[in-house]
Amino acid sequence: MTAAHQPDPVIVDAVEHVSNRFGVQGLREMIDLARAELAQAEAALEELSDLGG
Repeated sequence: MTAAHQPDPVIVDAVEHVSNRFGVQGLREMIDLARAELAQAEAALEELSDLGG
């Protein structure tokens, strides 16, 4: 992260919790799920922007 942008502490806590509890495999699963969620969110945002004109 850059000095200008710090992640929300809740996100940092979530990542650290998964890392501490599930290790590398848990982090990989979290990243896979986050990528899928990001793709859905971006598609929804694109759909909304298409509706807006």
